[in-house]
Amino acid sequence: MPPRAAAAPPLPLLVLVGPAALALSFPRDLEPRSAVGLSATASYPRFGGLRGDNGSAEFGIGFQRMLRLNGTLLVAARDHLYAFALGGDPTALYPHRSVTWEPRDRAGCAVRGEVQDGCHNHIRVLLPRDARTLFVCGTNAFSPVCRTYQALTLQQEGEELPGQARCPFDARQSIAATFADDRLYSATVADFQASDAVIYRSVRGPALRSIKYSSRWLREPHFVHAMPHGAHVYFFFREMAAELGLPGKVPVSRVGRVCRNDAGGSPRVLERRWTSFLKKRLQCAVPGDVPFHFDVLEAVTAPHTLHGQPAVLAVFGTQRNSIPGSAVCAFYLADVERAFEGPFADPRGAAAPWPPVPEERVPRPRPGCCAGMGSAAAIVTSGDIPDETLSFAKEHPLLHGAVVPAGGRPLFTQTGTRLTQLAVDVGAGPRGNHTVLFVGSEDGRVLKVLTAARRPGDNGQHGDTAGHGDGNGDNNGDNNGDGGTEAVLLEEIRLYEAGRCRGPRGASRVLGLELHPEGRELFVAFSGCIVRLPLSRCARHGQCRRSCLAARDPYCVWLPPGGCVPFSEDLPDGFEQDVEGSSGLTGTCAGAASAGDGDADNGDVAHRVRGAVPEAAVPVPVLVGCVLGAFVLGALVAGLGAACTRRPAAPKGAPEPPSPRPPPAPRLYPPLPPHSGAWDPHPELPSPEPSPEPPTRTPHGLSTPQPPGPGPPLRATLEGSGAAGWSLPPPGPMANRVQPGSSPFAPWDGAPRRLDVPPDSPPPPRRPLAQRHSLGGPGGAARPPGMARGLTRMYSLGAPGGAPPWGPHAIPLQRSLSMKPPLSTKPPLPPKPPPVP
Repeated sequence: MPPRAAAAPPLPLLVLVGPAALALSFPRDLEPRSAVGLSATASYPRFGGLRGDNGSAEFGIGFQRMLRLNGTLLVAARDHLYAFALGGDPTALYPHRSVTWEPRDRAGCAVRGEVQDGCHNHIRVLLPRDARTLFVCGTNAFSPVCRTYQALTLQQEGEELPGQARCPFDARQSIAATFADDRLYSATVADFQASDAVIYRSVRGPALRSIKYSSRWLREPHFVHAMPHGAHVYFFFREMAAELGLPGKVPVSRVGRVCRNDAGGSPRVLERRWTSFLKKRLQCAVPGDVPFHFDVLEAVTAPHTLHGQPAVLAVFGTQRNSIPGSAVCAFYLADVERAFEGPFADPRGAAAPWPPVPEERVPRPRPGCCAGMGSAAAIVTSGDIPDETLSFAKEHPLLHGAVVPAGGRPLFTQTGTRLTQLAVDVGAGPRGNHTVLFVGSEDGRVLKVLTAARRPGDNGQHGDTAGHGDGNGDNNGDNNGDGGTEAVLLEEIRLYEAGRCRGPRGASRVLGLELHPEGRELFVAFSGCIVRLPLSRCARHGQCRRSCLAARDPYCVWLPPGGCVPFSEDLPDGFEQDVEGSSGLTGTCAGAASAGDGDADNGDVAHRVRGAVPEAAVPVPVLVGCVLGAFVLGALVAGLGAACTRRPAAPKGAPEPPSPRPPPAPRLYPPLPPHSGAWDPHPELPSPEPSPEPPTRTPHGLSTPQPPGPGPPLRATLEGSGAAGWSLPPPGPMANRVQPGSSPFAPWDGAPRRLDVPPDSPPPPRRPLAQRHSLGGPGGAARPPGMARGLTRMYSLGAPGGAPPWGPHAIPLQRSLSMKPPLSTKPPLPPKPPPVP
């Protein structure tokens, strides 16, 4: 079906977001061509525990790992190891053999205060050591232990091995392990507190590990997958980034590797430590002016062949505090190997992110290389590598840059939920040339996606991202015509049902997917149960050819005599199939709804083959732009309306002329309020001081201004010798009142003065707070108490009467004690006459 012409966006959207933002929109979610509800999947066989096992019936099986080996599906769970025969009855799912492995000290674990669920033996490691032997490790109630079992009979061989650094202590801690050259490579934590993250090699030969407590090597890692490839062993994990310079903890995805012939460093540097450990960032992002990154690595598949090259596919998610979303990216292993030849990141650089180390600073042979290979071809063992190279490798395990996915973009994106697990069939279809992804989610769904990665050499940096196609969820290539990336969401299958699959909180999360292409079935594991899911539901299309071909399912073909049937090698010729969608068929046949499964929750026809999206449908970015444009337009209209309807202001009359007032006389202090002469009933309230006039010059000295108020003025005359004559008013209305004023000749003395003392009587004695010495008069003799204190007047613009400018007055400065002269005591009363007898 040719792509429809996109409708022109409204004007507000163009104004607000611009054409550049429209061209670089985020890929929208694909609509499933067929939806399968719980009513259709309820009949699929499930396994939730052995018969009579009360623990499994209450808490589920506690799934941990799955492994397909020699026609047997092995499942590691809590306290049990199950073996299911493949190729048997597809309508049943029950183990034909099982092993119960419980911890020895469960009671002691509970007494120590551990979580009750943790006091079990959660089998976390399930690996084939060879074609006939299994290597199994369990947490064993926080005391990990490893065993060896026969693959066919599940009989134990040999003795138990300590599980430290080979298996985590807690079932919630991560583990990734693999066998290479009959040696175990494990990545986990080596202590109970999960503070010592380790990449460890053991079981055969000398043990080797990563540096302990080094945040440059491993910083709070979560290990996902381990696999051997070529001369190296690769580890896929996520950890907290240190090179980005961002606040807080930001997880990023990594791929690390070590040499399989690594024997450790010299006795001086990296002894019994990896000399070849390097790591680099994995990038899975939607390209654009500002790429949108999916940083959280969730799952990685084993190597598959894509376009003739080995590649791994991985599921990435967004940060936990952001909008839920996930993406699937493919990485060619050749690109991964070339990425490890890039520059090193400099952890001592001042800039963030860490800059690359200049090539002239990198020692030779190159750090991280394997002995006897590359630049270290002349070196026999890793212990002979120069100390300079080993020291550089110890301090610079991180490489600069990131590994770019195949095609430069994700194969498939999904928002609103998080994808957790992935299984890939690279040989789907009658000719085995189609790739189908089975992706599990955290809400109990399995998505079946038809996709194709770009071929090597295709440039995917400038085209449309995967998922941009017509309304059917198709992507018909990008605008540059460079091959395009096609992704079609074939089915959305709901599997988790809480009533039939018990488990703890979050039990709807898909924890494992194991594909069995020969039996055309997929095993889906939850925490509480395992479901056997067929790869296709061709019978849902019935006798409707249009619906069968429009489904674009590589597992279904149209056979004229029998209708829509699953493909198999023994089918006769003459069947039809349209996986590429070249016929352009959509929709269903008339009356085909009666042939479905009757899902009431689907809200569509039974087989739910979606046709083209109606032309009236409006994309979400266009709706957002219209809403913003309407808001801005409404604000403008409201503003114009308010400006037009505002009432005119009343005309102002002519201002009244101000009434003439005499200019206020300049005053040095606030005016004294009128006083009636009565005693102030509120002595605690401050009263303004009188505003005295400045003293005037007299022939004999300075005279004080006349204070306002009744009674004769208070006069004080300063003679040449400094003696003062005081004239006090007779007792009147001001009698018996203490005034806070002070003499104009002593402004620093704020002691109250008594006005009810006669002028000829000495002042009363007063106890001084502190004795202060006064400057003596002429001759250095101290003035007697009670003398008036003299002032020295300084003229700023010259002295009158021909006195020298800036010179002091003839009257010297005299100071006295700040205490009052003592007042004479009252005369004693005369003695009483003796009583008359």
